[in-house]
Amino acid sequence: MPKVCIDLSDIEYEILKNLTIIEGEGAGKLKNLLRHYIYTTPELKSSEYALKRTENKKEIEENLQNVWDTYEITDYPTENWSEDRINKLTSDLFEINALMKVGERQFIPTNKFRSLFKMLIHDIVTENKNINEYSAACVASIQLLMEFGAGTLSKETIRDGTIFINEGWMFAYATEIKKAREFMKTKKLFPKIKIPKIVSGQ
Repeated sequence: MPKVCIDLSDIEYEILKNLTIIEGEGAGKLKNLLRHYIYTTPELKSSEYALKRTENKKEIEENLQNVWDTYEITDYPTENWSEDRINKLTSDLFEINALMKVGERQFIPTNKFRSLFKMLIHDIVTENKNINEYSAACVASIQLLMEFGAGTLSKETIRDGTIFINEGWMFAYATEIKKAREFMKTKKLFPKIKIPKIVSGQ
């Protein structure tokens, strides 16, 4: 029987310990996790994320406030971050599969994170017609980081991760939604005018 020995980082080990749906401890829990992955779909559905937004409303709102508090200090938070801070953040986000490497010290959101983000931001602005598009983007990223990190990420990491991912990539989706909303508002204000038919011979 093959045996596999691996070294886990601190964050990977904390995630493993916090996976309450998996029975066992240590190597036994890791083996059960593999079995669980093989037989189940690892992604939540839209309705399940909506339920979690309600259940975790207070925590999500606190994390959102932490993000906007940072923007109260500066419009460009990442420009003031040290290299060590960014390296630690990207390492943590890489380990929870929120970011993937595309080159030396170059990262982009994973396809899984990006596709779920697009689903969530659409759901969030649909649920709340009055929400700011960029707040909706932050809520989507916050919820995904909470989910991907399985409850192990600190509030500071969720705050910085939300800012880092949105500033780098995801605010572009918020901008497109904002443009679409503005277009629809304009369309309602100026409905298409029916032009009467010209009667021939008159």
